[in-house]
Amino acid sequence: MKNVLTCMAAAMVLCAVGPAYAANQYDLNCKGTEQKETGKPAKPWAETFRVDLDAKRWCRGDCRTAAGIDSITADDIMISNSRATSGGPNGTALSFSRTTGEVREYMDSGYAGSFDIAKGKCTRDLFSGMPGAKF
Repeated sequence: MKNVLTCMAAAMVLCAVGPAYAANQYDLNCKGTEQKETGKPAKPWAETFRVDLDAKRWCRGDCRTAAGIDSITADDIMISNSRATSGGPNGTALSFSRTTGEVREYMDSGYAGSFDIAKGKCTRDLFSGMPGAKF
């Protein structure tokens, strides 16, 4: 009887911990517009981001390389150099609003301020994992 109670207690603890951990790992499916060239109209854009808030890691698209998340608050997730891991330029930044679901990827252009590269809305989906460690 004691073993049964111990197993039941362990199962309850694992069930309570599992959803809390999973709540901080998810995919974001984002849709909106992307401005690829200055002076040209914005085009439809869709991209998936994988987010692990506990490990402060994220990746985009096919998720070949994970990178660090710079800042996590109750309202926002902020990432600098958001295109560097996919071969893009340094100086881009990515922000996700945790309250509205909005995403904005932008580049700071110095005196002229910043300009949007992509913007849209994200929906949460099941976590599809991060790339595994090689060693």
